[in-house]
Amino acid sequence: MVKLCTHRVEGFGPHSKISSPIPTSCFVDTILIPLPVWVALFLLPILLALSIHHRKQNFNPSTAYLRAKPCRNWAFSTVSAIYYILIVCNILMQVLEIVRLELLHFGIGLQPFVFVGLILGAVLHWSEGARGRIRGWQTINAVVWMGGVVMCAVQVIGLSKEGINGRKGSKYPISDQVIDVAVMAGVYAVIVILELVLGFWRASRRARENTPRSGMSPVMGTSEAVGEYPPNV
Repeated sequence: MVKLCTHRVEGFGPHSKISSPIPTSCFVDTILIPLPVWVALFLLPILLALSIHHRKQNFNPSTAYLRAKPCRNWAFSTVSAIYYILIVCNILMQVLEIVRLELLHFGIGLQPFVFVGLILGAVLHWSEGARGRIRGWQTINAVVWMGGVVMCAVQVIGLSKEGINGRKGSKYPISDQVIDVAVMAGVYAVIVILELVLGFWRASRRARENTPRSGMSPVMGTSEAVGEYPPNV
């Protein structure tokens, strides 16, 4: 752990005399910051296994070939674009923090592991859980985004307790790091809101698509096969 956090005021141990009750900065960067990602990766194979079991139990050969028609509008696409832009912003902010910590030769802990969570969340959202193969994928994203908010908040509190004027005159003053991490926490919070908005939006849209129109069966209203094989009149 020494190589992960060099030239720090305190060592790796969780107990800090400076930022108590917040653990040492090394413990935060090595254990707490990547913790939501570890939890997400732990949940991923569990949800995948449960999804496979559910599909086997509810497999219907007569409708297995049908696929829902994607129906998007400009408003949904715009909000989705903002969602992905914010994820990119947090990736860049994380890069900034890592580079500036390296300039101090402070070590970066396991902060790069955060990139795994950001990319995983973006991919799951874009693919809608690999096109429905992972039931409850929103849980994974909730862990990553909300965990990001909480861990960034813990980091800000810990850094503030070390002294907002600490490392003044260095290549990365504590005041600058507090601002960077606070910005990331705010971005994570907005991503959480957009995840909820897009989730409800997608669910309501799917409900409308699955509602049969007058004189049309549910299969005719939602499957791509209708356009290729119209019903006989």
